[in-house]
Amino acid sequence: MPGLDEVLHYLTGVFLLLRQKQEGFGWLDLTLRGFTRSFWAIVWCLPAFAVIWASWRLYYLAAMPADTPAGLNFLVKLAVIDVVGWMLPLVLLAVLARPLGYGNYLATLVTASNWVAIPFAYAAAVPFALTLVLPTSAPFAGLLLYVVFGASVVLQYRLVWMCVGKQTLLAAAITAIFVLPPMIVGQELQRLLGTMPV
Repeated sequence: MPGLDEVLHYLTGVFLLLRQKQEGFGWLDLTLRGFTRSFWAIVWCLPAFAVIWASWRLYYLAAMPADTPAGLNFLVKLAVIDVVGWMLPLVLLAVLARPLGYGNYLATLVTASNWVAIPFAYAAAVPFALTLVLPTSAPFAGLLLYVVFGASVVLQYRLVWMCVGKQTLLAAAITAIFVLPPMIVGQELQRLLGTMPV
């Protein structure tokens, strides 16, 4: 598992790319080893995910009858939804790489996108943390979550744009793959797995 120094090294590269600085690629390990190690980003996101899951659990319980169970099994379901949401765009990108002609960029896209997920996850956890600490802040936290989501989409596009050689239409299409399928499938999984209040 990459240590903190290594992760910060990669994040420096990601932040440079978000600023549209070409030298950011030099901070990333774009070898096969670097590609596979980038999936450790999921583990580095776990503290942020835990905050989100805990907040969602309280929201769920508040909206359901008093005797509704929401123990470890509930948290496992939330974890499954998040893992699917992480992996689904990457699978779609791999499947579409040859038809859309961006196969040469695929490893760079996946590596950079895995690492940028860390700051995205912690930024998304902030509104949920607010509701844990101060439940009455829910309206503000909801607004903040929309702001974080919007900023994440814009930044994801900037990162993808750099990774695909600054091709605007291709970057827009790939960004849509990162954003839309996880939202659609995530909502359906929440319904199927019973983690959405009814």
